[in-house]
Amino acid sequence: MGHHGHGDKNRPSKKIKFSSKEEYRASTADDDQYFNEEGGDDVHDGEREGKKMDFTKLELKPDHTNCPLWACADGRIFLETFSPLYKQAYDFLIAIAEPVCRPESMHEYNLTPHSLYAAVSVGLETETIIAVLNKLSKTKLPKEMIDFIHASTANYGKVKLVLKKNRYFIESPFPEVLKRLLTDEAIGKARILSEDGFTVSKPVNEIERGHDELINGVDLAAAAEEKETHSFEIDPAQVENVKHRCLPNALNYPMMEEYDFRNDTVNPDLDMELKPQAQPRPYQEKSLSKMFGNGRARSGIIVLPCGAGKSLVGVSAASRIKKSCLCLATNAVSVDQWAFQFKLWSTIREEQICRFTSDSKERFRGNVGVVVTTYNMVAFGGKRSEESEKIIEEIRNREWGLLLMDEVHVVPAHMFRKVISITKSHCKLGLTATLVREDERITDLN
Repeated sequence: MGHHGHGDKNRPSKKIKFSSKEEYRASTADDDQYFNEEGGDDVHDGEREGKKMDFTKLELKPDHTNCPLWACADGRIFLETFSPLYKQAYDFLIAIAEPVCRPESMHEYNLTPHSLYAAVSVGLETETIIAVLNKLSKTKLPKEMIDFIHASTANYGKVKLVLKKNRYFIESPFPEVLKRLLTDEAIGKARILSEDGFTVSKPVNEIERGHDELINGVDLAAAAEEKETHSFEIDPAQVENVKHRCLPNALNYPMMEEYDFRNDTVNPDLDMELKPQAQPRPYQEKSLSKMFGNGRARSGIIVLPCGAGKSLVGVSAASRIKKSCLCLATNAVSVDQWAFQFKLWSTIREEQICRFTSDSKERFRGNVGVVVTTYNMVAFGGKRSEESEKIIEEIRNREWGLLLMDEVHVVPAHMFRKVISITKSHCKLGLTATLVREDERITDLN
């Protein structure tokens, strides 16, 4: 595969607006492992280039002129921007698919296991996704697409990764699913054995809340409704590995990482609110509602167009969670910008935000705050000054509420994994202008 920004000889880079059918094929090469076309998986890039897909068998619906999109068997969706239903279709597509390119009159989206997994995780049901696509599509939905949507969403939410008091647990209401995961060699090795079997917890007794809060009937009902959960503990050093094994292209039990920040009594609260003048725009609000779907914070990546005020989205997320936040930027200049944006948009006090770069080694006062630093500072493996060593030790030992990662698409894979594995955080939020990058690394966060 080509590196970021360069295509292989005859293959355009993914950033190019595609103009011909052959070039469209190149854009979806990454997903061929999921949508296997006629010809099996051994089709090589070169052969794929010249292979055209035949869409003549697609039957148009009688009212096709009123429908804004074309859905193809290989998971691609084309949206007509001039359709009167464009706005509704666009809102729906960004929730279920990844944008590939957006020329003037036709936008291309791609259904991937991860985009569908993100969709169901914000409460869209499998059947709803299929029904709405069917309604908006000019042709009958291809069976392959329907099967793919079912396969990608069936196991969502069955397994959760939870960080409690600095220990990682894999939880599920389905003990048979946990047994299935443990048959995997990597996961079996990562398990920390406490005793035979799983730890079983009944949710109602688990809830550590004040009496008044529980009088609220809704909480009680919600608590009683949850099944008992079974869990086993895993080695913190193996967390990334285990998550990787659970992805759709392996065991296909993608782990939900959720942080119930309101009920986290272990980590101190950070007193910060958004200032009244910080009004997130509708698209920023939409991204945030995806992240905070059910009163918990879900880890993942938010894709925002360039210059679309991603710092406000980051600061808003930190203000909602109200716990210590570690913010990673690509260089010292962005560190200064982020520190400035935190003060600009939120009510955080000066002494609770600090920068850690080769030039400024600040520390926050008290036991809660925001640290802004670079990926390099955290992942650096060489010798450090005594002062830096102390700060990095604090960063490693602290349980962060939010790990905020800027420009995730430009961070090299090994550094990204290293940063995630040496910092303990409840919620990881990546911000980027594009997911279209030829490095498998981004799947680590989904």
